[in-house]
Amino acid sequence: MKHSIRSVALGATALAAGLTGIAQAQQPDVITVTAQKREQTLQEVPIAVSVVQAETIQNAQIIDAIDLQSVVPSLRVSQLERSSNATFIIRGQGNGANNPGIEPSVAVYIDGVFRPRAGSVLSDLMGIERVEVLRGPQSTLFGKNATAGVVSIVTEQPAFEWGGQGEVTFGNYGQSIFKGSVTGPLSENVAFSLSGSMNQRDGYYDNVGTGGDYNDRDRYAVRGQLLMLPTDNLELRLIVDYDEIDEKCCGTDRITDGAAGPAIRELLGGQTSGGPDFEYLIATDRANQNQIENSGISLQADWELSDNLTFSSITAFRQYEDFVDYEGDFTDLDILGTNIRGLDVDTFTQEFRLTGDWNNRAFFLLGAFYSDENMTVEDARIYGADARAYVDILTGGALALFETPLGFAPNTFYAEGGGTRFTAEQSDEQFQIFGQVDFNLTERLVLTAGLAYFETNKEVDFTNVIRTNPFSDLNLVEIGFAQFLQGFGVDPTNPAQVGAFAAAQPAIFSALQSASTTFNSVALANGGVLDPGTGLVVDPLTGLPLANPSLDFFQLGLQPLGALTPFPNSVESGETSDNDVPYTFRLAYDATDRTNVYVSYARGFKASSWNLTPDTRPDSADIAALRAAGELAADNALGLPTVVNTAEALGVAGNQRFARPEITTTLEVGFKTRFSWGSLDVAIFDQNIEDFQSSVFQGAGFAVINAGEQSSQGLEFDATINPPAIPGLTLNFSGIWMNAEYDDYAGAPVVTGSNIDVADGVADGRGDLSGQDVAGIPEFAGSFGFTYMREFSAGEAFIRADYQYESEVKLLDNLPDTITRQVGTLNAAVGVNLDNGLEALLWGRNLNEDEYYTSGFPTTLQSGSFSGYPNQPRTYGVTLRKQF
Repeated sequence: MKHSIRSVALGATALAAGLTGIAQAQQPDVITVTAQKREQTLQEVPIAVSVVQAETIQNAQIIDAIDLQSVVPSLRVSQLERSSNATFIIRGQGNGANNPGIEPSVAVYIDGVFRPRAGSVLSDLMGIERVEVLRGPQSTLFGKNATAGVVSIVTEQPAFEWGGQGEVTFGNYGQSIFKGSVTGPLSENVAFSLSGSMNQRDGYYDNVGTGGDYNDRDRYAVRGQLLMLPTDNLELRLIVDYDEIDEKCCGTDRITDGAAGPAIRELLGGQTSGGPDFEYLIATDRANQNQIENSGISLQADWELSDNLTFSSITAFRQYEDFVDYEGDFTDLDILGTNIRGLDVDTFTQEFRLTGDWNNRAFFLLGAFYSDENMTVEDARIYGADARAYVDILTGGALALFETPLGFAPNTFYAEGGGTRFTAEQSDEQFQIFGQVDFNLTERLVLTAGLAYFETNKEVDFTNVIRTNPFSDLNLVEIGFAQFLQGFGVDPTNPAQVGAFAAAQPAIFSALQSASTTFNSVALANGGVLDPGTGLVVDPLTGLPLANPSLDFFQLGLQPLGALTPFPNSVESGETSDNDVPYTFRLAYDATDRTNVYVSYARGFKASSWNLTPDTRPDSADIAALRAAGELAADNALGLPTVVNTAEALGVAGNQRFARPEITTTLEVGFKTRFSWGSLDVAIFDQNIEDFQSSVFQGAGFAVINAGEQSSQGLEFDATINPPAIPGLTLNFSGIWMNAEYDDYAGAPVVTGSNIDVADGVADGRGDLSGQDVAGIPEFAGSFGFTYMREFSAGEAFIRADYQYESEVKLLDNLPDTITRQVGTLNAAVGVNLDNGLEALLWGRNLNEDEYYTSGFPTTLQSGSFSGYPNQPRTYGVTLRKQF
């Protein structure tokens, strides 16, 4: 793989040299970007950046941020089980998903304002001037959550001439989209713009349970702007926006059907979601609710202090509310009766920048950024009326065997209404100062040095916890050991008898202790045999038990929502304070007036993230002190001051509380060349991620862990060709080759019960992926397209198409190797733009009905089953637009 990258790099360099030699005097189109927080042309910015212009957004029917990945191969946006649960990934790096405490690695900005939650950027794109995708660490200038890159969305400013447009779209699945905007002057120094959109569509998933459809669209947005020029050297831009989403999302397919599937369908008479055939069928007993309200106000001021000095300020306040009532057992049975989460986030940000040009020799930027975010999470996971019957079938009625001996009333375990509720609050205060200097060493050689100081302080209050879920608190290791002792005539509740047996039979006592922490699957793999008389896995030579059959309940994931220790407490402060010094160093050389080359080295930093789900656990090193203080699992689900459950007894309960800071360093070499009939940008990078913050759903909860180290090497290219022999034709080619592997990733989420999982003797869904390729990152991803425009007497007509390709790759680390993803999607459009401002577009996306999974997960409470999120099926429609 590395050899192929070098070969392509050498070929691309040779091509660039040839193109430079035949460059003509004709000036190519100039694209303006603000990738370095100042206006520059795309050609002169020595950064790997992709720009999607407004024309492409309109002609390709790119409706929202998720659609952007169809024209930017290095960007992936995956939508999971709810409308707001989208993850932005650049160069294979990204996180966030549906754990509200894990912040994304890709920072998203709209008009210079940071959006802390992916759900706040999912409204339809309207009035867009361009979208910039900056690849690689951008923490020096963009600070918070930019270790993988930045997606910057820039909207159109108000104009001092009257204008606007109206747009209507009708498509399959009953889709109707209405957009409109108007702009003009209010006075000689004040201009305004007002835009709005409404998007409605039926779902393409049919619910065979309660009926209805899933994956619909029901969203609208409105944005108003004022552009004020009170003096010749001061510009103010006020933006107010509001958008709302109310949808049922998202459908899943059952890719692999474990033993639980037949139990649900044949014994309980339930239905499960459709199989891996992309029939878009789902079976649920209630309709999902996804309700999002997102609003904000920002004021940007740009004040020219002199011809060479400008002061800028961006002040913003944003509110984000996200409520989800999600059917989480993926059946039409009432197994998980309530599964809701409410998220309320208030964010204030302030940025100051001072930019200047010193004697045409150096351009400098100095700035400061402050962010204050307050978030409240309301969460409830409650068992339904069918939970007990379902688990009884899976376990052969074994729940009752635990209840009476342990002093519980019959039908206590998995009783309807049992589960977990909590409220968590997090405050996140961040401060950053930053600076960057572009120094002209010669007329053609520029040295860039950027440095920042980053500090963030988080405080979490996770004390309002209510739990009625005693089965998850049982210590199955202790229970199994007690059963072994009883088999030898020893009363496990009598310390004297236990001590006497241990003294008299130390070898047997030690063997029983070892067996109590060993899984059946591990013992069988190590030479144990099943004794049909006792049902135990035993040593064929001695007949002693080698495994604890009670641990099968743990391996099956039947102890979810386990003992939950509130914090802060006497041991855990619930606070993190992080600081770092991100930096950027770069040399850029203009080889010709049309070609420049650059080499850069950058460091990105993302602060600690907290696990704000019911799976948050104290660090292993703190458990003893918490138990001594009487605060371990202080909700007292078993009526005891402290609880030692199975996970703790196996030594796998800790290190789920928060993830340490994430650091990315990237060495990059690239060149950009422009010529009379096209352009070519190439970047070669070597990226290292230290302590990548991983939050992965394991079917019964989230595994939060730092991946010790991940490295990747890659090559990106972006080319535009306008063949001189065919006027009006534009060809676009872009792609990325990438090889990524884990250098150090012990304790990674893997398939429960797999060889890599049980290698440590514990079937807990954790294994060592060190030295393995990173799942989900294809060796090659590319976008290939063309646009042909032809003028006629009344305007122009065009036809465009693009083909998205991704080579086959394992979907996720915690899914079987057989569950892969490969993309080959065709999009196309044909339209006319008339001189009178009328435009018509006939479009289709996924015309070839390509089928692949965007992501997946171990199916909730159904060990051995795996589900996936299918891509959107073929959609098509017509758009009419009137410019005035």
